[in-house]
Amino acid sequence: MERVENNMDFEYNGNMIENDRIEMVALEIIKKYPQISIENARDIAMLEERISEDKNIKMQFNRLYNIMLIMQSDKTLVKLVCADLIDILKKAEDKVDLKYYFDVAFQILKYISDERSFPFLDEL
Repeated sequence: MERVENNMDFEYNGNMIENDRIEMVALEIIKKYPQISIENARDIAMLEERISEDKNIKMQFNRLYNIMLIMQSDKTLVKLVCADLIDILKKAEDKVDLKYYFDVAFQILKYISDERSFPFLDEL
């Protein structure tokens, strides 16, 4: 599975009706990862908070983590999304404490290589 370089927009959706917001986010996810079904993309979108500020590391991490969480049975896709997460963290301009995010990515890599179960955020 090859990586697609188009980035998700993280468009403002703070004033949208919930179903419209979910649909918009789901379409952004499918644009980046077309191998995800619309049903799974909607499930992922439902986990996301409304966007009412500029794109930042936390919202990018949350969306990519939620994709990996919902799609965890497809390790090929999880590996692709995790690589995208690591790239985003390496290129991060806002220098928040990235250690936690890198730690989560490392635990996901361990999951991909069958060294652990999928890491849930409340256990890290």
